[in-house]
Amino acid sequence: MLLNKTSLFTYILVLFFFISPTLADTLNQERKFNIYAKLSLVPKIKIMEISTSLNVKNEKFYYEFIINSKNIVEFVNQIDGKGKVEGFINKLYQPSKYTYRYIRKKKEKYVEIDYDNNKVVKVTNIPEFDNSKLSAVTNEMLVDTIDPSSFFLNVLDFNKIGGCKNKFKIFDGKRRYDVVFNNLIINQDKGTIECEAEQIRLGGYKKNEKVGDVFAASDYIKIIYKNDELNSFVGYEAKNGSIKIIIDEIN
Repeated sequence: MLLNKTSLFTYILVLFFFISPTLADTLNQERKFNIYAKLSLVPKIKIMEISTSLNVKNEKFYYEFIINSKNIVEFVNQIDGKGKVEGFINKLYQPSKYTYRYIRKKKEKYVEIDYDNNKVVKVTNIPEFDNSKLSAVTNEMLVDTIDPSSFFLNVLDFNKIGGCKNKFKIFDGKRRYDVVFNNLIINQDKGTIECEAEQIRLGGYKKNEKVGDVFAASDYIKIIYKNDELNSFVGYEAKNGSIKIIIDEIN
């Protein structure tokens, strides 16, 4: 998260970590990330690899990602997919169109979200969800939302989370949730800054659902940055019950 695991994913995204682009910047950058799953007392297992490319030109950005599963584990859904998001930069990365095609549980799925003026104007899911089985997602809940990939683009840049105080409204085409940053920890021993966040489920979930996707329903989220002049990205952690998801960059 896919946030369905895309959610996830996502991530990955770029550029910023070393440079915060201005409206006059042009940048092309490719990065790769590993995603690991970990249970208590068990070594972490590499479950996915994400390859990404980001292009920033003036105030617009174009981001593509490919997700490949590496190991099958029972407690995390296997995902293989390819997605794209394009949008504009106005302090934050704001999407104008998001598409994601993926295979989950051997079934091919597709989601597309179109935005206008920071509002969701069209959502396409193939196959369609049975909304009668999900908690409601109203039109008002979709105002000022971003897709999961744009969320990760933003949190890769320390300057875009407001001193670990920003709130992000996220919609993945099905589920609607908030990620609220609420704590900043400076770890002097590791030379890092840790930004902790709470994930709040708002709509698009089944009643009493045990979400097997840690990206869509995390007990906590933590983003780690270097405590130096660049504050570059170090890692991402999320936990759902006994499952921890860890994302780091392939150098």
